[in-house]
Parts: sequence; structure tokens; C-alpha cells
Amino acid sequence: MSGNRLERQRVRSSQVTATVRGFAVGPANYAGQAHQWARAVQRVFGVPAVAFAFPDRLPFQRGGFRFPVDRRLPHHRVVPGWGRVAWTRHRVLRGVTHLAVDAFLPVYGRPGLVHIDADYDRLRRDGLAVALISHGTDLRDPEAHIRRHPFSYYASAPQGWVATTADRARQNRQIARELGAPLFVSTPDLLLDAGWATWLPVSIDPVVWAADGPALRDRVPTVLHRPSRTSPPIKGTEIIEPVLLDLARRGRIRYLNPGLVPNEAMPALIARADVVVDQILTGSYGVAAVEAMAAGRLVVGYVGEETTAVMPEPPPIVNAPPATFADVMAGIVDDRERYAGLAAQGPGFVRRWHDGTAAAEALRPFLS
Repeated sequence: MSGNRLERQRVRSSQVTATVRGFAVGPANYAGQAHQWARAVQRVFGVPAVAFAFPDRLPFQRGGFRFPVDRRLPHHRVVPGWGRVAWTRHRVLRGVTHLAVDAFLPVYGRPGLVHIDADYDRLRRDGLAVALISHGTDLRDPEAHIRRHPFSYYASAPQGWVATTADRARQNRQIARELGAPLFVSTPDLLLDAGWATWLPVSIDPVVWAADGPALRDRVPTVLHRPSRTSPPIKGTEIIEPVLLDLARRGRIRYLNPGLVPNEAMPALIARADVVVDQILTGSYGVAAVEAMAAGRLVVGYVGEETTAVMPEPPPIVNAPPATFADVMAGIVDDRERYAGLAAQGPGFVRRWHDGTAAAEALRPFLS
């Protein structure tokens, strides 16, 4: 890096440190992203940053995944409502001037009963600059998603769940507009639902996920598919799994389907694979695909053209919508050398967009 560029970076970072005494992000911490974004802000700008979350084992938290976090909000059964605000102010948000709230969840209020809008005015009165972060279904419009992708998971998911999700997302979009707070979205397709938002790329530590050796060296490739959730089935597992089982029965692939795996075991599991099948129904990509790309593994998924159009560059992901998924997988097995080159592009793409640096830069206008 040249001396002039270093000086520009120093000056721009000083603009942040002059404004921000402390940055906090939470409380959803889905896939450990609050933790990753906090570490990125601290690393890039040199300001104190913390990730916070609800206590473990609340009803809406999925079991089996425990991601790192710096501070915990009080449990409503331990600290009653009248004490939650004081606890949160002094034990969670102490020293914080800038707060990013993810998934529209409450900070002072009780989860499941109120949204962030109930806390927003109080947070502002406490002197906090507040931004919002959306992760996906909390903002995505199911009807618009089905128009873009007729095979959308919303089209096949239980209609009760779709109706509830649509109502919540509609409410959150309205909240975001009315509050006027900066809105960030963790997946680029959400820019199609909220055109005024800013992409905040999901972030990982590429060193943790780096794997030895390139993908697709063996005649029989190893294929991994491990959906993070099966109810509702948003990944398309009901389409993916029969194809992979058939290829495995015919000896064309080795199929890894380990079920629920602790997060700390995932780097070793991905390193064993040549191909990671992510999702084929959402039209975008998330943390699991980024982790596989960082390992130099071939990612099979589906990223819609409209999503790619709003990105700075297309991700090195093999598009395999449901109608062509079986043919795509057969083509990968038949032409491993061609797809090995695409897999090798993954680590570079992750370093450019998903190692936390791009996320910190996306947050810069809010912080400075």
C-alpha cells in the first residue's frame, strides 16, 4: 500500500474515531454476524465495538448453534421489565454511542412482545445514533419474491408461516421508513425489497475457513449439503437430496449429509468436501456459501439475475435452479476441471467482500 493511500485511510479512520466512542450491534447475532461486524469495525477503525445478544435458549433461538458474543441482554425471568432498561444501559450499552439493531428486535423490551420501534425513541433520548439491519425474512416481500422466482420457497412453504412472515416483513419495512434510521441489509437481494438500504456483507474470518488443497481433484467428488434449517424448508432440500442420493447410489459422488453440526466443527467438515450445495430457492446467498467459498470449495446454489445486477461483481457460485439442478450436478461430475477453476475463485471473492472490511466500509457513513 502506497504512503498516500495509507495517509488517506488514516484520515478517514480518524473521522470515525472522532465521532464514535463505542459501537454495538445486536441482539439477533444470526450466524454470529453481530460478532463479526463488531470485530470488523474494531479492526478497521480502531474504535471499541461489542456484539450483544439475548440469553441462550430463548424460544426463538435455534438449538445446536452457539456463536460468540461479548455481552448478554438480561433474561426477562431474571430481571423484570422495570429493571431491564437500567441493566441494558449500564451492562450492555455502557460507553456506546452508535448502535446497529439487527432483525428489528427490541433492545430494552421483551422479545416476542415488542419491536425495535417501541425502543427507538428511548434509545435516541439516551444519546445513541441508531441504525437497523435486516437479515432476510424479516424484510423480504413474499409476493415480490415469487414474482421474481416462481419456484421461491414462499410458494411451497406452509401458508400459515408465509402469511405470518409477510405481515412481519411488511410491518418492518414500514417501521424502517417511518423511523428514517439508516437501513442495512445482509444479503444483496434485499436491496430489491428496500431500494434505499445499503448492503452490509455477511462477514467471516477467512483464515478459520481456509482449507488445504484444491477442490475436485478426485474422480469421485465429495458433495456436502447441510441445511441450517429444515422447517420451513427454505433451502430446497426436498429437491436437492433425492438428486444427491441418486448420484451417490450410482457411485458418482460421495454424499455428506451429517445433520446438525456444531459451528466449530463446520470448517473441518467443509474441508472434506469438493462441492457444497447451499440453496436453490432464494435467489441469493448467505453465510454458508461464503464459508464454502473461503475454503475454495465449489458452491452450487442460485443467485438471481436481478440480485447479481445490484452487486459490484457476481459471486463464483454455480446457478442451479430446481428445473436444472440434476443436470448441473451431472455436469459438474463430468467436467471437474472446468468447475475446479470456478471454485478456486472463491477465496479471492471472500477477501474482497466478506472478510469484514467491506462491511466496515459500508458502515462508515453511519459511524462518521
